[in-house]
Amino acid sequence: MDTTRQRILQQIRVKHSLSAAELSITLGTTPANIRHHLGVLLQEGVIEVAGQRASGGRGRPTHLYNLTQQARAHNLDRLAGALLDELLEDLQPTERLAALKRIAKRLGGQSTARGSLTQRLNACVMRLNGLNYQARWEARSSGPRLVLAHCPYAVILPQHPELCQLDASLLEGMLGASVIQTAKMAPSRQGGTVCLFTIGMG
Repeated sequence: MDTTRQRILQQIRVKHSLSAAELSITLGTTPANIRHHLGVLLQEGVIEVAGQRASGGRGRPTHLYNLTQQARAHNLDRLAGALLDELLEDLQPTERLAALKRIAKRLGGQSTARGSLTQRLNACVMRLNGLNYQARWEARSSGPRLVLAHCPYAVILPQHPELCQLDASLLEGMLGASVIQTAKMAPSRQGGTVCLFTIGMG
C-alpha cells in the first residue's frame, strides 16, 4: 500500500505544482497531516517551494510545491520499495535480519573497524556522509552516540521500518561494536528530525 508521502509525490509528479490545500482535498486527509508530510519531504530535499499563489483574501500567499530536479530525474523510491517487498516478503524474521545485514555490508563497503574507537567513529561518519546521512558523533558520559540528521530512506521508511535495522547493521559493521537505536526520526533542537544510535563500549 502506498504511504501518504508516496501519494503526495505521485500527485505532484502528475500535476507538477500543488498546494497543501489541494493535496488535502485530493488525498482525503487533513491539511495538518499534509503539512506534516510536506515538511518532511522538504527537509529530505525531495520537494521544493516552486512559487506562490495569492490567497484571494488578506491571508498569506499559498505555497505551491514541486519535485526537486533530483527527484524528477528518478523513481527510485518506488523501485526500492518494490525490491524490498520482493526480497523480504516470504522470509522468516531471522532470514530477514540476515538479508538486511548482507545489504548493510554491501552499503558499508570495506570495513572501517580498525584503530581506536575515535578513529573508527570519524571514519564511519565520513562514510555515512558519503551515503547522504548527514552524520556526526557526540561524546557522552554514557558512551558515544551517532546522530543521523538525514534519512536517505525517509520516503519509504513508513512502508519498510526494517530499514532502521539495516542502519544499525551498517553501523555495527563499520564500527566493529554493538549499536542500539535510541531515537527514530525524533525532533531535533536544530530543527528537522534525527535518528540516534548509542555505541556499545564493550
